Amino acid sequence: MTADPLVRLLADLVAIPSVNPMGRPVAGEGYYEGAIAEFVSARLKRHGLDVRTDEVAPGRPNVTARLDAGATRTVLLESHMDTVHAAAMTISPFDPAVRNGRLYGRGSCDTKGSLAAFMHALCSAADGKRKPACNVILLAAVDEEYGFTGSSFAVAQGLRADIGVVGEPTRCAIVRAHKGVTRWRVVTRGVAAHSAYPERGENAIFAMGAVLSRLERYAGALRRVAPHELLGAPSLSAGVIEGGEAVNVIPARCAVELDRRTLPGETTGRVLEGALRALEGLGGWSFDAPHLSVAGMEIPEHAPAVTLLAEAIAGAGGDVRIEGAQYATDAGILNGGGIPSVVFGPGDIAQAHTAEEWIDLESLALASSAVGRLIEGSGAV
Repeated sequence: MTADPLVRLLADLVAIPSVNPMGRPVAGEGYYEGAIAEFVSARLKRHGLDVRTDEVAPGRPNVTARLDAGATRTVLLESHMDTVHAAAMTISPFDPAVRNGRLYGRGSCDTKGSLAAFMHALCSAADGKRKPACNVILLAAVDEEYGFTGSSFAVAQGLRADIGVVGEPTRCAIVRAHKGVTRWRVVTRGVAAHSAYPERGENAIFAMGAVLSRLERYAGALRRVAPHELLGAPSLSAGVIEGGEAVNVIPARCAVELDRRTLPGETTGRVLEGALRALEGLGGWSFDAPHLSVAGMEIPEHAPAVTLLAEAIAGAGGDVRIEGAQYATDAGILNGGGIPSVVFGPGDIAQAHTAEEWIDLESLALASSAVGRLIEGSGAV
């Protein structure tokens, strides 16, 4: 493969399937994070770090490593271990290959590249003769792709740090603000009947058509909200619809899963209130309780998490770029738990979840070098 220990580490991580079933039934091997957590834990222990695993759900353990430098500041490095499905990939998903300065494989970009960069920097600091400028916690979390349960569990268990860096493919830019997400289902109910006698029933799918028409208008209104300077306007989309038993049966139920992308400061209650107002006066529908709600996040441009990481990126020879992101990450959970966090990592979100997922190895090296400088406190040259 390669003699570069950082690239080799990433290849080892990619070779271990850790697919998140995303709420679907599990069949076969390669699901969940148990195997990769075992690898991560063993590798970190090899470098003398204090490592523990905490089972968030059966077969789904978080891994937490600590490097105590006796410092006054503690830095959290967080990256998730799970990946999306690999069935539709056009390359061998768990057989990592290096070609033309890229490493290919599922999770290489999202977000095992960040995990490798953080692990490599932390292990180098643990092995080095120079005392780190800060205490370091590395959290390798489960279930970011679907439920954010790994980071939520860690915060609930008392995870604390002065600043946090959450690994995601940002092209080594610093993301200091991103949107949140709330997901829930709207349900219409009717009365089943033979389709030859539709007047004997009530069609739940037809009823949903009226609901969706209202929600589409509401989505348009959201797009016209005064935009956030980094994130633009909030949004609403309908992503999954299900209903009916057979074509010759008047459907008694129809459900649509909604995805509302929120701005920092918007609450779950505010999200639901807006949708309720959009459907006011229309009967025959109900909301299920949200099955996911992760807040958006924003920290000031001059917050220590931003300025210290910016100095480290510059010291590593990178361009300092501060941006916002449309997607949600574990940083929303960590900021909500009192850890001021930014998002940073190698790779480009455009390659995440794709049929030929890959990561640029120069970006990988820069991310690890920058995080190493953050730990050392060396900053810009």
